[in-house]
Amino acid sequence: MLRPTPTPSQNRACCPARLDWLIAASTIPGKGLHLALLLHSLCASRPYPSVKLTRRMLEQGNVSRDASYDGLRRLQAHRLVTVRRLPGRSPQIVLLEPGTDRALEFTEIANVD
Repeated sequence: MLRPTPTPSQNRACCPARLDWLIAASTIPGKGLHLALLLHSLCASRPYPSVKLTRRMLEQGNVSRDASYDGLRRLQAHRLVTVRRLPGRSPQIVLLEPGTDRALEFTEIANVD
């Protein structure tokens, strides 16, 4: 079976994984790493590392609401995310550079043909 020819935007890696951020998140117990991987994958394709975490997104990542509350609290304690919570709304999360208060930067990798 022939595979479709990728378009130019599909032919390059748009956002590499930030291993330093993921390694820092891997030290968090419970579903912290699961939540971190979910947040990283949601933010990687965006121009700014921010996401509104909905229940549907949690279901796709197989993370319960209770585990997300605990995981966000622990990610925030490790200074990997900042969380803005409003009553009755999904939390707005910004990924941070490990150990700083700056937003996480994803650098683009050019595909070498």
